[in-house]
Amino acid sequence: MNMPQSEPYILLIDDDHDDLDMFSAGLQKKGIKVKTFDSSINALAYLTFMTATRNLQPSLIIMDYNMPKKNGHQALLAIKQNAGTKHIPVVMYSTSMPRILKEQLSDAGAIDCFIKPWTLQEFDRQFEIFGELTYSYLPNKQIA
Repeated sequence: MNMPQSEPYILLIDDDHDDLDMFSAGLQKKGIKVKTFDSSINALAYLTFMTATRNLQPSLIIMDYNMPKKNGHQALLAIKQNAGTKHIPVVMYSTSMPRILKEQLSDAGAIDCFIKPWTLQEFDRQFEIFGELTYSYLPNKQIA
């Protein structure tokens, strides 16, 4: 998906294709552009490319914690340690979010942590929150 230079978008990372599809569809229904990846490794390569080519980066990254090869915490650390991507806000989510994990992710740079919703009402509320977060970090900056 080619992203227009003027429109903010969310980078959504989740290895569960059902969750990826559901979250993506819900965000798009709210009028939010979404770029999806089913691997944190591929998403990090995409972010590196976007930084190197000075293309528009996402306004917000929403990432699952439990992923193979490089989990969400490891990917979050990589994003926050990279000078070209450390300014991008990251939200983490998982099927469970113990307080200690939430503290570790916040210490690593996540702006918030969520538990994956179970009901349609919970999904809708999270989509609202993610939409608000996407637009609260505008203007979406290009790398100078």
